[in-house]
Amino acid sequence: MSTNVILFLTIGIVLFGIVLFSYFLGRKKQGIENWYVGGRSLPLYVQIGTQFATVMGGAVIVGLVGTAYSSGWSTLTYGLLTMIGFIPFLFMAKWLRNSEFETMPDIIKTIYGNHPVLSVLTILSTLIVPFGWMITQLVGFGKIFSTITGVDASLMVTIFAVISLAFVLPAGMTSVAWTDFIFGCAMAVGAIVAFFMAMDMGGGFQTIMTNTPNEISDFPSGLVGVGMGTVLFWVFGVMPGNLTNQQLYQRIFSADNSRNATISIGVTALLFALATFWSSTIGLTVRSLNPSLDNPENATGWFLTQTPSWFLIMFAVFIVATIMSTLSSAVQSVVVTITKDIYTNYVNPKVEEKKLVSVSRIVSVVVLALAVSLANFYPQALSWIVASFAYSVSALLVPILGGFILRDKNVLDHRAGIASIVMGIAGSGIAHFLGSDLYVLYGLIASMVGLIASYIVLSVANTSTKVKEN
Repeated sequence: MSTNVILFLTIGIVLFGIVLFSYFLGRKKQGIENWYVGGRSLPLYVQIGTQFATVMGGAVIVGLVGTAYSSGWSTLTYGLLTMIGFIPFLFMAKWLRNSEFETMPDIIKTIYGNHPVLSVLTILSTLIVPFGWMITQLVGFGKIFSTITGVDASLMVTIFAVISLAFVLPAGMTSVAWTDFIFGCAMAVGAIVAFFMAMDMGGGFQTIMTNTPNEISDFPSGLVGVGMGTVLFWVFGVMPGNLTNQQLYQRIFSADNSRNATISIGVTALLFALATFWSSTIGLTVRSLNPSLDNPENATGWFLTQTPSWFLIMFAVFIVATIMSTLSSAVQSVVVTITKDIYTNYVNPKVEEKKLVSVSRIVSVVVLALAVSLANFYPQALSWIVASFAYSVSALLVPILGGFILRDKNVLDHRAGIASIVMGIAGSGIAHFLGSDLYVLYGLIASMVGLIASYIVLSVANTSTKVKEN
């Protein structure tokens, strides 16, 4: 039997087993709360598994390996900045879990009040990151498996998308979280074996460092090998990016208690930093062995073609587990926002729970089909995730963090939320159009100005009102 046949059979058997598990879990865990927030009963080990699986995916095993190939230890800088970006979650997790939220628009509504314009802006801003992640996972899978098997990347993307629905449709968050946990275990095993395989292929760590350009492999100078401009963009766009990623919020909402929600965030941050060390190692190894790849994002695929068949097959299962878990998480997050915050709130407020689950499944198919089209149109893994983070941060970071800090002041209303989001998007969009590489910084500044100005105006207005009443 050819390697391709064995590869697809192995992946098929593994996925079939997980699909069956997902199906039976869906039969047991029915209802819209299980679809949205896992019944708010996920134990700690499942929380850690699903959080970690969510932040992994195509960006780590394709995009960041490609970054390491071209820019060395800069990938580790990406991971350390992302880890730092998790810190605010440690202070917010208790409030988030105990407030019975289901989506990010719920958070904005609680802080700023219910207003249709604010709701629309929040919903659109919320969809940016998970939708970008959907496309990133599809691109990553297509690039790796087309390199390994020779099958057209667009066809691989389509097949992968269809399979992913089997993990989302049965029970939404519940089935996604538990399959994430299983996939997370597979990721850990695959990554460890791949690390030692890379070290052996490259002749050891010292040899790998010797065979790569000093400007990207020296430490600590290699941490900024990608260029200070890009590092600064990561500081303002990527570092706070997960604070506007609804997928992580949903896992906090789904925790069995607030203490475990906080612990899972801290552990996930550390694991992600370790994952980017892994990406750095694989990328630098490939650079030392083959410095002439046309596209750095093909580094992971090329690495696999140089390994024994048994390892290629085993690692392919790891890749499928990694990307599948992130894709299914992103699909579920997008669908929840559309069905709850748009369909239920504005289209059919009296919808029955059983029908809402059916609508959620239909929407899953539609959004995934759109993501497949965009992935085939612009197949660049890291570009999608970085751009989605940048615009989401410009729109939502200040309203969320600023609103959390000022939530007990009883001053903020929908006008402050609208001003902050609109000015953030406008500031980022205008700067991007004018060619600024740090457009996200302008968006953050504009958003902050909008919130602070609104806070001052509303505080003065409230004070004047109280004086007149007295």
